[in-house]
Amino acid sequence: NGLAHTSVHNTVTVDDKDQMTMVSRFTWTNWSKGKVLKHDKNYWQGEHDGYKPVSHERSVTAMEGDRWLVVDHLNAQGSHHYALHWLLNDYLFEHSGDSILLSVEEMKYKLQVGTMNANGSLSIVRADPATTRGWRSRYYGHKEPAISVMLEADQPQVMFWTFFGFENDVVEIVGDTLKINSETIQLP
Repeated sequence: NGLAHTSVHNTVTVDDKDQMTMVSRFTWTNWSKGKVLKHDKNYWQGEHDGYKPVSHERSVTAMEGDRWLVVDHLNAQGSHHYALHWLLNDYLFEHSGDSILLSVEEMKYKLQVGTMNANGSLSIVRADPATTRGWRSRYYGHKEPAISVMLEADQPQVMFWTFFGFENDVVEIVGDTLKINSETIQLP
């Protein structure tokens, strides 16, 4: 079942590996351990050890007006292949630069991704017939098209950021901060 692996979920993979070891169709071993580092009304931060010796820390910020910012920090001594992956519902979409606009009924929603300290390679795939990329499974034995957004980088450390918002939102990198519309956000 290829749709059970880490690479098809909304997370980061390291060196194309799973966070745990699959031993049978429904059994995984070497369970990664997660820990909540901080949380309050509009912010959550946690980490897990599924890629030892690489550390992976994720923060999620709820912003005004149903907008979201997700930041992934990955740190290691040597270089690794990091891939941030988002699997989105199969809506009509437009791709421009580092963002994608999803058309849902009368609205256009924006997903924008980037890195703060690396050159990333962005790809978008829908329902690739030769791989599991661009497919989702809402239950066992079922497969349906989806939109796979992947940002990849090769180096010892990387900080990925993802913004979920609306068509007219403007996201800019200013030094070591993100400027989203008129709000400047210092990244953790």
